Amino acid sequence: MAYEIGLSTPTVPNRGFTLWIWSVVLVIMAGFFVLGRLVIRFHNRRIGADDWVILASLIASVLLTVTECSAVHYGYGKRLKDIALNDRAKALKWFYGAQIVYKVVITVNKISFLCLYLRIFIQPVFRRVCYGGIAFLSAWGLAYILVTIFQCTPVNAYWDKTIINKTCVDSKAQWLSYAVINIVCDVAILTLPVYPVSQLHLARGKKIALAVMFGLGTFVCITSIIRTTTLAESANNKRKDPTSGPIPATIWSVIEANVGIICACLPVYHQPLKWCLPRLFGSQHSAHPSTSRSRGRGQKTPGSSRSLQDRKDMAWRELHGSGGIYSNNVSTQGFEMCDVESRKTEMNEIVRMTDVSVSYQDDQRSDASSRPIRGRAED
Repeated sequence: MAYEIGLSTPTVPNRGFTLWIWSVVLVIMAGFFVLGRLVIRFHNRRIGADDWVILASLIASVLLTVTECSAVHYGYGKRLKDIALNDRAKALKWFYGAQIVYKVVITVNKISFLCLYLRIFIQPVFRRVCYGGIAFLSAWGLAYILVTIFQCTPVNAYWDKTIINKTCVDSKAQWLSYAVINIVCDVAILTLPVYPVSQLHLARGKKIALAVMFGLGTFVCITSIIRTTTLAESANNKRKDPTSGPIPATIWSVIEANVGIICACLPVYHQPLKWCLPRLFGSQHSAHPSTSRSRGRGQKTPGSSRSLQDRKDMAWRELHGSGGIYSNNVSTQGFEMCDVESRKTEMNEIVRMTDVSVSYQDDQRSDASSRPIRGRAED
């Protein structure tokens, strides 16, 4: 039997090719985004739990593509009457597996977002909320995976239509209840970082840029909502034709799963975006372009090539030597940066003073308490 990708014939309509092409193209795109994310993290030597979680999600998405394409190969997308008798059970069995794997992908996607938040934000309350969210998502995902596995009694009654004495749950109720909770979770995850981002000591433009990076999860919400609008009709059509009726909802399930992976990877691409859009994502120096333009021709401000991080490190060493721990996390309990520019009229040159406030923890102290230290570096 030749491999089928769901192409229609003049006598047999087939909706499977649309599902096949969406599944293959999107999983390849998601794979490139995850690969790029891992390359960036390995290059920076900052691989973390969130990266492994999104890799697990990609592996599950590949498995989802395999199950969907295998279902199409055996006739999923055709009308049931147009499928050979020995292929009907195979098509439905692969689609049954795809429903289970889909829920795994969606659950792991959402957990990867929360793991990324845990990596970025340090507020204790926010972190407790994230841990609680991970616990809820794990329980919710497991519950619906079990419901999907045991949606028919006996289990093989889902794909074996010759079984007469069987009991199956209402697909419409199951799909819609899952979709509603899914959307609520998407909105909650999307809005979680709003408060901690608003507390960061950054310029307004950079706050907006950071909010946009996290707000890319909006696309996941949109695909979830669109998928939900197709569920009722697909569930009704499934009763009439279990191999052709659910195709629209199946396609949107594939889109939602892979778009979720892509959106979870985008915040990691902050550094490439910083190179492309330096004014929006750049360092503190880019926030004051007028300063560099105000220098006279042929004049060079002492230390102008030194970065803001160099100035912070210099102030740290002058105040504390090499001991202690320097925290580079930006938060209400971290450090605040403000540039104070003054003009030395006698020397006719510009001097930039950077006031750096850091949180210092001395390893030599038995109580390991923290005390605020302020230093000033001069260019």
